[in-house]
Amino acid sequence: MPTHPVYRAARAVVFATVCVGLAITGHMMISGAPVPPLAAAGGLLGLTVMGAALAGTERSLATILGGLLGGQFMLHALFTAAQQGQHLTHGSPMSPSSGGAAMTFVHVAAAIVSAWWLRRGERAVWGLAKRVAAGLVRRVVLPSPSRVPAPPSPVAATAGVLSPRKAFLRHVVVRRGPPAPFAALV
Repeated sequence: MPTHPVYRAARAVVFATVCVGLAITGHMMISGAPVPPLAAAGGLLGLTVMGAALAGTERSLATILGGLLGGQFMLHALFTAAQQGQHLTHGSPMSPSSGGAAMTFVHVAAAIVSAWWLRRGERAVWGLAKRVAAGLVRRVVLPSPSRVPAPPSPVAATAGVLSPRKAFLRHVVVRRGPPAPFAALV
């Protein structure tokens, strides 16, 4: 796949959107408090920048999962701090809990689900890019069958007379020699 900045940015935005969307949903379900929009925007921006830095090549499931686990940890810390700051500024004596094991489970589950989903998308996009590149190579670089001159056909010395042995084998095509170049791409 091309590493053009537009493609890298698009992949990074998808990565960040999936990560932040799942994190916000799970974090709000467990904490019971809304995530401040500024914290959500900050998390989206941070993960977009991180994703753009890593979007230059196809990544394995383990690498994607590691990045998402790190991103979920960062988002949890950001969202919790923003929620506690928001509740303190509104005069509420109660601040949202950090959620403990349930919050950890939600963020890890979000990372696993999004890593699986993103890896499948990665595999599909890279596979499509490889097929398109192979098609371009086949059409541009390799000669098409119409441009390759046909091998000269052997002309029989006596065109009208066939011996009994040749008459029996007249529909058999014998092609000896090496296969055509790049037969798999033609």
